[in-house]
Amino acid sequence: MQKQDLIYRKQYMLQLQSLKDQNIIKVISGVRRCGKSTLLMMFADELINNGVQKEQIQFYNFEDLDTLAIGDIYQIHTHIKGLLVENAPNYIFLDEVQNIKEFQRLIDSLYIKPNVDVYITGSNAYMLSGELATLLTGRYVEINLLPLQFSEYYNFTISKSPNLTKMEILANYIYYGGIPEYVKQLVIGEKQADLFADSILKTIVEKDIFKRLNITNKHDFNKILDFIFDSVGSYVSPRSISDTLRSQGTVVDKETVAKYLDAMSEAYLIYKVPRFEIKGKGLLQTINKYYVVDPCFAKVRLKKGILKDRSHWLENMVYLELVRRNKDVFIGKRNNLEVDFVAIDDSGYTSYYQVTWTTENPETLERELASLRAIKDFNPKYLLTTDNDFNPVYDGIRKLNVVDWLLQS
Repeated sequence: MQKQDLIYRKQYMLQLQSLKDQNIIKVISGVRRCGKSTLLMMFADELINNGVQKEQIQFYNFEDLDTLAIGDIYQIHTHIKGLLVENAPNYIFLDEVQNIKEFQRLIDSLYIKPNVDVYITGSNAYMLSGELATLLTGRYVEINLLPLQFSEYYNFTISKSPNLTKMEILANYIYYGGIPEYVKQLVIGEKQADLFADSILKTIVEKDIFKRLNITNKHDFNKILDFIFDSVGSYVSPRSISDTLRSQGTVVDKETVAKYLDAMSEAYLIYKVPRFEIKGKGLLQTINKYYVVDPCFAKVRLKKGILKDRSHWLENMVYLELVRRNKDVFIGKRNNLEVDFVAIDDSGYTSYYQVTWTTENPETLERELASLRAIKDFNPKYLLTTDNDFNPVYDGIRKLNVVDWLLQS
């Protein structure tokens, strides 16, 4: 890939810059092909541009047979150790490190060496559980990398198609999503891009779910995957999914459904969002909503237009953007009314968001405002839509154009 084709991931690069040379392991996690390897390569290039010598940087991709041919963790460790530059900082990048056995011990041994700064990536949250979490407690920080955010997608699209309007770009983003290579292949043709997205999804399911969990009943798993992809923004539970599939002739108990949903979440394919009781300040454990990491997967999986459900996919997009902005996100409940998102930052600062495609119909506007009006505290409340009506304020509730909100820094 040529450097001019790379999409600069400013938010994540700033995070890596702030963590550089700190005595902590940097773990970059995220769904396959969301740009983890490219991010590391960009950061390595930046190190060189800032005076670090190439000999001080070692990059290993553990999906590359040339890397795996080095041997087991002991041989890899010896290989890396032999290339370390004395009396200078060394930057070790281990890409998809979960593909080698006992990778935890390799990471720990590198970490304790002086002048070694370790960066690892992985496509499954499972690698941060169990032994690694125990071994490295307090010694790593996780950066969860998501597909392109709207501002990144917007800048890339404008560079290729400068005549498109903001709303046209938004519609494309909701439909196609932000997997970087998929976005680039769309410039060549949608059919080729869809084949690429389908191959990514199959790799995630086969390698990160079926192989790891030794799942043999692939038919039932795929039924549940389709159900989740087709239920974005809707309340579901393992029991409700089990009951629905049973009515369609597929018998899967709720425990198995729960196991499969956890596996999808651990592969960063979906994100579970629990409900939050606003008045009582507590989580509700009964039912949740699930959002998909990128709409291109639902597009190629369901083989139908997702724009018919564009409000829910707009909601999906807003959820991911709130996560990118380092918020803990919940579905809000206040008595019998629902608020799409309760967003809480690291300092406990809370804000509320209601999302709908348009409120041109007065009844729709009143319905969406009612949920926010029911919240009696003085935290910020926002109504996000595609309307262009100069950001009116209703009883302290700010109505914003979602494109403008997405393009904010």
